[in-house]
Amino acid sequence: MLESARKNLILAALPLSQYARIAEHLKSIDLLTGQVIYEPGESLDFVYFPTTCTTSLVLQTQDGETSELAMTGRDGLVGIPLVLGGASMNHRVMVQRAGRAFRMSADVFEAELLHSKALQHLALSYVQAMITQMSQSILCIGHHAVSERLCYWLLFNGDALPEEPIKITHEMIAHMLGVRRESVTQALGKLQSAGLVSSGRGKIAILDREGLTRQVCECFSLVTAEKQRLYERALRMSSVESETLQTGDALSTPDARLLQKYQDAYDFAPVGFVSLNAQCQVVHTNLAGAIMLGVQRSSRSKHSFLSFISAEDHERFLAFHQSVLSGKCRDHLEVTLSGTGRRADMTVRIEGTLDDLGEECALVLIDVTQEKKLMADLLEQERQQHQDFSVKPSGMEWFKDKDGRVLSASSSLIDKFRPMTGPGTLTDLDVDTVCRHSLQPHAVQPVSGT
Repeated sequence: MLESARKNLILAALPLSQYARIAEHLKSIDLLTGQVIYEPGESLDFVYFPTTCTTSLVLQTQDGETSELAMTGRDGLVGIPLVLGGASMNHRVMVQRAGRAFRMSADVFEAELLHSKALQHLALSYVQAMITQMSQSILCIGHHAVSERLCYWLLFNGDALPEEPIKITHEMIAHMLGVRRESVTQALGKLQSAGLVSSGRGKIAILDREGLTRQVCECFSLVTAEKQRLYERALRMSSVESETLQTGDALSTPDARLLQKYQDAYDFAPVGFVSLNAQCQVVHTNLAGAIMLGVQRSSRSKHSFLSFISAEDHERFLAFHQSVLSGKCRDHLEVTLSGTGRRADMTVRIEGTLDDLGEECALVLIDVTQEKKLMADLLEQERQQHQDFSVKPSGMEWFKDKDGRVLSASSSLIDKFRPMTGPGTLTDLDVDTVCRHSLQPHAVQPVSGT
């Protein structure tokens, strides 16, 4: 049992002496597909360390519709609120792929968190990895095709037990992805025709993992790379802290936690943070910034920021960059990020400032593509309507009635109607006024002369 439990990466990363201390508290448990481990609001009596099973953090609407928020496999644990000082689960936790996990009582786990810095670092790093996965899930649901999201789902669950098929129904996958079952069946059919998977009788076998990685959206590689980075960082922190404590130079716990909070705020901000050196090369970026630029955060290459923006913006940005480095920062600058294989061109508003050392240009990138498109559509609508109204049929006039509606009618009909109305009932309008009113919810009302 001691060896099989260490198939879970968190347990495997613990020093053997610390793992031996908790091994007697780990109990093997077999979980079935669709089994609910926790419901929202339910107290956390156990923490689970999956080894061959996978679980889903599921959101559910009042109408019963479900959508998967994040997945947990042998790289993590179920019971994150315990790591953060909570006592109950906020969402439903459901088994996706049947298999084995090892559970430990909540009391033992919380006590071990206080006693073992290694377990604390590993658990907190996994919390951060889950935040990354949930943040990316929001983007994935709104912008990626069902087939790409299905590949993500298959790759994640296939890695839990590569040699065995995944026992799951199309209906279950549809609930997890928040789509119709027919969409899942259609997407699976295309993957099967391409020779990437085989599907039948409640089982899906992955035949070509490399092929699936070429079909999946970028979310899979981003989340996988971030989890690996955090996992390695946790191991380094545990090692460094162990050595530092021996010399008596460890950071105080409040300082370390405050530093981590700032790091989390930077990493998972909804806007892009990008730092450039004096040569206009990218030296740092947060997760949102990496997605905007289409680069891997783990890459050591220093890309020129100019390679990401349209050629016509190069001169303006270089002037802006030099202005920031000289300490004469402008309010903002708008440029176009060139399209990638995953997205079209993007308009971003950039705000810049000089870093504390005066060596790097710190940029904030805000996506204003939809805002600019909406403005352009309104201007085009106004231009088109101004053109239409400027061609006035012979003998026709425009008026506004007391309810604010714009009317068009023949001059002779208005002349006959005006004596029968009170003063101010009809107001003459010119072309510009008609255009402004036509952009409001009042429709132009034709008046028949019959």
